[in-house]
Amino acid sequence: MTQNKGDIKIRGMVESDLAKVNEVDRSLFSKGRVTTWPFSFENYWETYHPKLSFVAEVNGEVVGFLVGIIEKEQRSQAILSNTFRAGPLYRSGEVGWIDMIGIREDCWHRGIGNSLVEAFENECRRKNARIRINVRDNDKGLREFLVRLGFVKSEIDMYRKQL
Repeated sequence: MTQNKGDIKIRGMVESDLAKVNEVDRSLFSKGRVTTWPFSFENYWETYHPKLSFVAEVNGEVVGFLVGIIEKEQRSQAILSNTFRAGPLYRSGEVGWIDMIGIREDCWHRGIGNSLVEAFENECRRKNARIRINVRDNDKGLREFLVRLGFVKSEIDMYRKQL
């Protein structure tokens, strides 16, 4: 699947993209990035091998990425589903999780993140899956970006206790 929007090209990620994606990811760590995953993209890829991954190219150069998965909704996630009654009826019981997204800083505010999320949405729509993303409370930039794209905050907050 490939999408073109002006000078932005969105396509499926392939193994040969990993070095460039790692470069984008590492560049963001030094910018005060709030990480959703407590490890690098490289470690994430090696652990999860995400099946739904995209890269954004500008002039043939990888400048951004989005990785995620569509999977059956687990029982522990079911309460989150029931907090949103409005909207289309999702009968498949599948959820598209955006796990990581990163855009090279010099390419921010050019629609690249929007295009990556749109590619992910299209796959979720095709499979009739809801879309979810976990965001840390202190990640103001990502929260604002998601709200601009029409995401709404869940009514459920998760708490944990160290034992």
